[in-house]
Amino acid sequence: MADKEIKHEIVKKDAESAGKKKLSYMSMIRLIALALIALLVLVGILKLASYIGGISRTKLSDEGLTHSGRFKDCVAVHGIDVSEHQDEIKWKKVKSSGADFVFIRAGYRSAESGELKEDADFRTNMKKAEKAGMMCGAYFFSQALNEAEAVEEAEYLLKLVKRYEMAMPLVIDYELYDGGRLQQKVEAGEMPASSMYHDVVLAFCRRVEKAGYESAVYANYDMLTNYMDSTLLDDEAVIWAAQYGGACDVEGNYLYWQCAEDASVGGIEGNVDHDIWYIEPGRVYSTYAKGKKDAVSVSECKIDFDQSSYKLKYHRAEPEVTVTYEDKKLRQGRDYVLSFVKNAESGTGYAIVRGKKKYKDWIAVPFKIE
Repeated sequence: MADKEIKHEIVKKDAESAGKKKLSYMSMIRLIALALIALLVLVGILKLASYIGGISRTKLSDEGLTHSGRFKDCVAVHGIDVSEHQDEIKWKKVKSSGADFVFIRAGYRSAESGELKEDADFRTNMKKAEKAGMMCGAYFFSQALNEAEAVEEAEYLLKLVKRYEMAMPLVIDYELYDGGRLQQKVEAGEMPASSMYHDVVLAFCRRVEKAGYESAVYANYDMLTNYMDSTLLDDEAVIWAAQYGGACDVEGNYLYWQCAEDASVGGIEGNVDHDIWYIEPGRVYSTYAKGKKDAVSVSECKIDFDQSSYKLKYHRAEPEVTVTYEDKKLRQGRDYVLSFVKNAESGTGYAIVRGKKKYKDWIAVPFKIE
């Protein structure tokens, strides 16, 4: 009898122990489930916060601007240019404000000493602007007094940008700085002819193009009119003209226009330069960049979208694009660079396809955004 009671007690204790283990196991599952739910909620909150944090109420617009009649068939794409003089930039907000491209100062030549220096915020700005979906170019503030110095500036810039996929040109910013070395030479009468200025900026551009990049010349109305001849310069270089006041009167053909220096853009404290890039959809734009001699124009390639309309995701639409040539699928990053503009709100967006190495030229292809 005693043995039966002992066995019964053992069985009873084993059952109680198993029950406790089962309860402990179930409790652990509940805790894990609650932890996963809490994690999902947290991720959702963070995503929502990121989404809301990327929305800008300030929008770039054409208000107050008069575009030259030469651009009647073009889309005016908004952009900005920045340097270390801007405080920390929230690039998602910049993108959602309607800015599709940015020229970032990579470096400069000291107007006093002539020393070449890197912009303190260049690398940070490049990394974050690219991540936000901005098309990026780089500019170098020049004080070159001759062709040799211009080439030196170009080579310095090429070293700075080699780790990045530049979707926009590399630019020589050529302007007189009050009291600077270039202005002193001009006032001394040592640079009297426009050809001398052309020689300097074109030396820069040719070095950049030899390396396979697109180039451009930035100058203000005074420089393009009274020192250079924009109607001659535009035969050999892309011009980025600066003139404020609501209109640009530069006679030469310019592709970019810096229309203001006091624009308000979401994500940037204080004022910033406002730029316009004129794009004619479907037109094939040739570049001066030196690729292979037998390079194929992207106009000869087939460009397909995976569907006819697209929805915004995180403030922008970026559809899948397939580029083929003679039934061969081209590789993004190796054969071409793919970028998007006008893609931060519903309407018509544009995919910019730029050829690389074996392929050349660029073209803007429209697509619908829901």
